[in-house]
Amino acid sequence: MKKFQFQLGKLLSYKDQNLENEMMIMGSLTRQLSEEMDKMLDLEDQRDKCQANYEKDMAASITPTACQVYIHYMSFLKEQIAIVEKRIDVITAKIDLQIEVVKNLKLETRSLEIVKENQFDEYKKEMLKESEKEIEEFISNSNLIKNQR
Repeated sequence: MKKFQFQLGKLLSYKDQNLENEMMIMGSLTRQLSEEMDKMLDLEDQRDKCQANYEKDMAASITPTACQVYIHYMSFLKEQIAIVEKRIDVITAKIDLQIEVVKNLKLETRSLEIVKENQFDEYKKEMLKESEKEIEEFISNSNLIKNQR
């Protein structure tokens, strides 16, 4: 019996490797997004604490210099939050594009796998027919030999 050989095996292997690479890129982008979200939460927490401290100090009479420091720091935190929000938007857009790339590669890979499965089914049918033919030949040859005796 001849061994099953998928003619597009190298292409399927190449597509699988591309899919794996694109999934790794997706993982990297997801990790970056997670890190930026953590930064955002940290900055918002700092802003909230600063606001609470400012309000507490205002109630206990604060110097104008200390008031200026609080205002500048809160302004700085607001700018940092805006910067992180922009990075989150950029990363989210990259993730959306990467999702499309991965979906397309998965479709291509799956279609090649279906072709391979269909070819293997045909191969099995062909081998079954060949086996049946060999068995029939064996039986008919056995009968011929028996009848000749």
